[in-house]
Amino acid sequence: MTTPFPKEAIRQAIRESLPEIEPPSKNVACTYVPPSHARALDPNTTLVEGIRGAGKSFWWLTLASEPHRKYIASVFPEARIREHIEISQGFGTGQGMDPAKVPSQDTLSQLAETFAPRHIWRAVVAVHLDFPVPFPVNEKWSEKVGWVQANPEDYDNLLYRTDQALTDVGKIRLILFDALDRIADSWPKIRPLAKALFQVALDLRSCRSIRAKLFVRPDMLEDREITLFPDSSKLTAQKVSLSWKRTDLYALLFQCVGNAKAGGEAFRQHCQQEFQLIWQHEVGTDTWVIPRSLRIDEDTQKTVFHAIAGPAMASGPSGHKRGYPYTWLVNHLMDGREQVSPRSFSAALRHAAEQENPDSWKYALHYKSIQDGVKDASRIRVDEITREDYPWVGKLMTPLKTGKISVPCSAEDITAIWRQDSILSSLAEDGQEVKLPPQHLVEGEEGVLADIAELGLVQRLRDGRIQMPDVYRIGFGLGRKGGVKPLK
Repeated sequence: MTTPFPKEAIRQAIRESLPEIEPPSKNVACTYVPPSHARALDPNTTLVEGIRGAGKSFWWLTLASEPHRKYIASVFPEARIREHIEISQGFGTGQGMDPAKVPSQDTLSQLAETFAPRHIWRAVVAVHLDFPVPFPVNEKWSEKVGWVQANPEDYDNLLYRTDQALTDVGKIRLILFDALDRIADSWPKIRPLAKALFQVALDLRSCRSIRAKLFVRPDMLEDREITLFPDSSKLTAQKVSLSWKRTDLYALLFQCVGNAKAGGEAFRQHCQQEFQLIWQHEVGTDTWVIPRSLRIDEDTQKTVFHAIAGPAMASGPSGHKRGYPYTWLVNHLMDGREQVSPRSFSAALRHAAEQENPDSWKYALHYKSIQDGVKDASRIRVDEITREDYPWVGKLMTPLKTGKISVPCSAEDITAIWRQDSILSSLAEDGQEVKLPPQHLVEGEEGVLADIAELGLVQRLRDGRIQMPDVYRIGFGLGRKGGVKPLK
């Protein structure tokens, strides 16, 4: 019989260490690079695609942090982040961004009224490469972009000389771009700016020592008005997706808990004594490296996690019929694309660790607390997607809430309610100013169903019925027979 981990130490370690995904944890040892993400961090990868919460902004911030870069270079050499790489941020929404180096949304909008978007981004590149005079170094953005537009040959010469100088000393300059859905306040304004940035990033591929890295959402890459330009396939064909396997998620958990200031030592010692898992201390640092089997082996991970959360999702000898915590948690956080956001995973576990357990429960996490954690993660996920990303999704889901729909259901059950409430007409009246609107709105209810399926909000089953994953169903308030109860 496996001995459980010390309850309070592990609960405290989970609460303290699991990252919010962005900003990066001050404890650099809570940075974990899944094997599939190593290629995404490689400076030679230009396009990095990921759903909300997959880690786009996390990596955008982490790569710009020198302590985090040094840690990644040491512990995860497969990411090819070396000391000779200089990294800066060309656009994003982090705090404390220097407006002289990162133009705001308002500045971009004003510039786009006068200049071609391509010249705007070329000016941003020039600033981050420290172009010398005759480039107007200390002037406003309008002067910088105006110079780029009026002096294409001089610009190309400065770019060539900068690339040559970097190559001569063996350095790489990498410019990061994130939050491209916020470069303007409406989709018609976003499209030309995003397309131009993609083109400029492709142009930089001809340099030997200068690269751009763009963190983008899947729907942006699926928009033909953005990706339809000469040789775009050279960019999009080599994109890397930020996906998280189940082993990646639990490796993140164990990496963080094993390096927690409070409880980390107790976790590592128990791993060694009970499971013969030896943590290696990173020389010259205050960090510990997760054992390889705890990183990649599901059987080992399951054994360790069940010593934290118990062996089943219910009590009693038949409790396993409700599921095993190791698989249950991930399955109930999976979206319609079968992807799990590490933000949702971390939020669910943090919430579970904050709940009071029955005194008789000998494990750090109770199965009911894990269920409550999934509810909290769903609430957060739904709030993010309807408030920040796709406000129109809220309009689609509101009339389906609380008792009107239980899934799986027929497509007609959903579309009939939309027609009754004139939902699609309401979306159409919002017009082109809707930010990231349904791409197939003109195709009616079936087109919109395809859009929300593409976003991972629903799945179409083999028999044609519509299913909604728990990570959205609970937060949107839809029922499911035998499932976790929806939020009211």
